[in-house]
Amino acid sequence: MTQLRILAPVVVDYYAVPGATLRDPVGYATFWAGRQPELDALMARLSPDLAGPPPAVTLEHTRPTSSLNLYRTISDHAVERTLHVLTGALRPAHLPDEFDATGDPVRLGVTEISFRLYDHGLMLLELLVDVAPSFTAPGPDLAARLDDLQARAVELGERAARETVRRYLDPVLEELRRADRDGRIIAPPTPPEDPVTAEFGEALWVTRSLVVVPSEPGADGVVRHWLKDVVIPADDRAPADRLLDGDGEHCVRWLNYLFMDTAGAGGGMRRGDPFRDQWDALRYAQVYYGVLDRIDTRLSKILADSAAADSRWELEQLRGHLMGLSQRAELIIMERRDLAKYLKRSVRTEMDAILAFWDYETLLEEPVRFKIETCDRRLAELAARRTARSAMFTDLILLGIGVTSILGTALALTEFGRSIANDPDSSVYDLGRSSIVEWVAAQPADAILIGSGVTSVLMVVLYLFFRRDKSA
Repeated sequence: MTQLRILAPVVVDYYAVPGATLRDPVGYATFWAGRQPELDALMARLSPDLAGPPPAVTLEHTRPTSSLNLYRTISDHAVERTLHVLTGALRPAHLPDEFDATGDPVRLGVTEISFRLYDHGLMLLELLVDVAPSFTAPGPDLAARLDDLQARAVELGERAARETVRRYLDPVLEELRRADRDGRIIAPPTPPEDPVTAEFGEALWVTRSLVVVPSEPGADGVVRHWLKDVVIPADDRAPADRLLDGDGEHCVRWLNYLFMDTAGAGGGMRRGDPFRDQWDALRYAQVYYGVLDRIDTRLSKILADSAAADSRWELEQLRGHLMGLSQRAELIIMERRDLAKYLKRSVRTEMDAILAFWDYETLLEEPVRFKIETCDRRLAELAARRTARSAMFTDLILLGIGVTSILGTALALTEFGRSIANDPDSSVYDLGRSSIVEWVAAQPADAILIGSGVTSVLMVVLYLFFRRDKSA
């Protein structure tokens, strides 16, 4: 039977505190291990009226890492901690709003629903569908039926993503945040007024992996139409021709993927599945492309906002966003490089091939690095502007002190001179007549005020001249 596996990266409000696992590995693992009973009870409360087992959420980061002797086997990953922090398993009955369409062969054919939560605000939803023969049977309208299957798969992935986040993941995250009141493990939730909250629960895209049994009637037509839009550069043959000629068993390149299930293993991704490594590689590729694509989009928007911001409050707020996003982008790039050291070689080879076909480095990593550099320059500009503003305030304060000091000094000198002239007792301490003090004391008060004002204006003019020269 032909099967369809749907993978959808979904935007969620989950961010781990950077470095939490490195600062205290034992405390980090203890936190996650202690949450499992609470989440089991929560899942039971979220589906009280449904027959059968409740939804299952399994926490993954429950063991401290040692970072020593990692390469004990080459048949599996050497990384001790999974990239995802938890795994969820649902049944179609757990999402009744998505699977109540009577007569819809795609929704009725769903056999597995699972989701994995990753750092940097991403969840990966997976659904396995038994495709009804009416979609793949030979006939002149095969192309239209396959296009209909693709459209239904996209719609199903989007709706199931929203419901999974709303019904199950959001309550799980609330429970975890209540347990982490100090914010040592999980970052605080996004404020409701932030525009990014509108993206939570939305799928970035929906990929369609068709698992085809080559011996079934019409398999050739299914393969050719499903991969008709996939073009591999520098290849003289179409991907469908290569698969049908036996030069490969799978094609994982762009949104519509295809696996030739010659062994009849199906699309369950279970241990022993001949395509298990390809499934793992596809997950990693989807995650890294998804999180960096979202960072790239947000960096572009915030850089645009920072260029148009005028007020000091807006600039300070954007400065915080720029610093946070640029640091997170650097973390994502470093994590991908670090993970590649510990992946099974076949998985890494496949993941690199997928990302290379997607032009990951050209379309995402390089632009993000450029925007990080732009962020650094913008942050330096904001810091320089803030320093210049502080220096200007300091100069104005000193200028004000200087202007008032001129008048104060003139008035004090006048009063001093007149008091000496009128006090015979003070002449004992004066070794001689001071012509300057005598002259100042003899001037009228209006002249003193006008002279002080003129001197102050000259000082202001000199300040503005040198300030303009410095700015130029």
